[in-house]
Amino acid sequence: MKNILSLGLILTYLVSYSQTPDPNIYQTWYLYDMFSTDDNIHNPVSNVTPAISPQITFTESMEINGIGACNSFFGNYNTPFADVIGFTNFSATLSLCENSQQTSYEGGFFWLLQNDVLQQYTINGEGNNMGLVISTPLFFVYVFGNTPLNTTNFDLNKTILYPNPVETNFYISAPNETVSKVEIYNSLGKLVKTQNDGSKVVDISDLPSGIYFVKLFSEDANVIKKIVKR
Repeated sequence: MKNILSLGLILTYLVSYSQTPDPNIYQTWYLYDMFSTDDNIHNPVSNVTPAISPQITFTESMEINGIGACNSFFGNYNTPFADVIGFTNFSATLSLCENSQQTSYEGGFFWLLQNDVLQQYTINGEGNNMGLVISTPLFFVYVFGNTPLNTTNFDLNKTILYPNPVETNFYISAPNETVSKVEIYNSLGKLVKTQNDGSKVVDISDLPSGIYFVKLFSEDANVIKKIVKR
């Protein structure tokens, strides 16, 4: 833990040496889920009532703006390395949210943007089915998508698998959908693993490196996603 924190502090001094970020980041991202890898307790935005739609927009001028639960915000960001991002000059309005659940969720989201250490980010997918995952040195993970959630009918096609590429476990982010079964096929189309316990964590540490196709089943539909095992 100390080594990770030290690395994070060192990286903060490098924030001024900004690299060109992944151009796919220049759009609006909607927060789907946030959790700690220490306890793996997920906090999907779909659990908040009344419904909210936390979001962040990244501009090419290295500025951010968006909304949490009831407050808007703005600031700046830097990308000192290809897969590292940091946030600076964060400022937000001070409106009172409707209830404590909204306030708490907004606080968790804003903590990411106020944190003065750098975090890793990955972008996967394409078109209107892209995912952004930001991981902090303190083991907190924030999952975004570039399509807003429909709070009454989540489209299984918008499900995100992360991290991707993966080394051991990958996670399924489908906040408003229950994934009842997962089937994993290798690049030759052979079924190599099945999981039907409803868990959103899938362990593929026993599979060799390569490209796999993950078939997700819900009550009303199924969809196939691609994932890379390192």
